[in-house]
Amino acid sequence: MVQFREDEKIIAVYRRHLVTLIFEIAPLVLFALVIIAGALFGGVFIPAKFSVLYPLILFLAVFFLHLFWIAAFIMLADFFLDVWILTDQRIIAVEQKSLFSRVVSECSLSKIQDTSIEVHGFIPTILHYGNLTVRTASEHEDFIFKNVARPNFISEEIARTAKEFAGAEQLKQTI
Repeated sequence: MVQFREDEKIIAVYRRHLVTLIFEIAPLVLFALVIIAGALFGGVFIPAKFSVLYPLILFLAVFFLHLFWIAAFIMLADFFLDVWILTDQRIIAVEQKSLFSRVVSECSLSKIQDTSIEVHGFIPTILHYGNLTVRTASEHEDFIFKNVARPNFISEEIARTAKEFAGAEQLKQTI
């Protein structure tokens, strides 16, 4: 997955805020509860002449619950496999695109130009999470830390680590 260099040290590992996972999974849980309630009430209130359909109702309920379980698994995998790693030499972004697709990008700390933070909405403001964009001097796209907790702190940590890296590189060049 991610290959680290011999003399490279991990400074921090960042993930999306847990609230974003809750907001993604909440509709699935709601629909699952509706299906369970529909199957239970359908079995209770179904007229006797249509009681032959009750096994079909149960089958459809279980079928859709399995689909929701698979969707929840995919959402959990996407949440936990999206990771941004700050080392003392570079930033590594691992983004899970789908269940079997992943993009791993990296950028040297010397190529970082600036960072910007976007926090939109009441809940992200209260819970201190948002998007952090790291602009680089490379031809690749910017690094976007999506829905990370404490983006201000992460931005400061990246700036501090980049400054330390630049000082270490300058020291190596003078020796």
